[in-house]
Amino acid sequence: MDMEKWKELIKLSAQYQTQDFWNGLIGPESSDLNKKRSFAGLEQEKISTFHHYPRCDMYMDGGRIFVEAEIPGLNRDDIKVSLLNDELVIKGTCSSFRNNFQYFLKERPSRIFEKRLTIPLPINKRGIKTSLINGILYIILPIEQDENEKIPILIKNEENS
Repeated sequence: MDMEKWKELIKLSAQYQTQDFWNGLIGPESSDLNKKRSFAGLEQEKISTFHHYPRCDMYMDGGRIFVEAEIPGLNRDDIKVSLLNDELVIKGTCSSFRNNFQYFLKERPSRIFEKRLTIPLPINKRGIKTSLINGILYIILPIEQDENEKIPILIKNEENS
């Protein structure tokens, strides 16, 4: 390796040897610069909205539509469910960030999520039920029975009565 490349390498490594660099990365979060360099600052800046979360299943059985959504680590106060026309809306906040901790690894993002599912049939809005069990949100949507629906009535033949 020639001498110029060694000089560049030494100059590059020198910036990582300064106390300011390491204080900004792992030191106390007392300044805006430190917050931007820290995991905590990155976490707070990167909160975004996810539209593909939570993962859901939707199926029909016995005159009801069932929706199951994976939301591990959340409780019912973190989630809002609403029905707007023919759309089921599941909104919430996943926050894995904890204040006053010095993170060494931060892979689980905090996120605000909103999932919209188009419901293919009319729903009896007064009969909707929900539950949250072991990180799965269960939503039961009873299908509205059309009162104007034509129901065929068989006419018996008098001869065979």
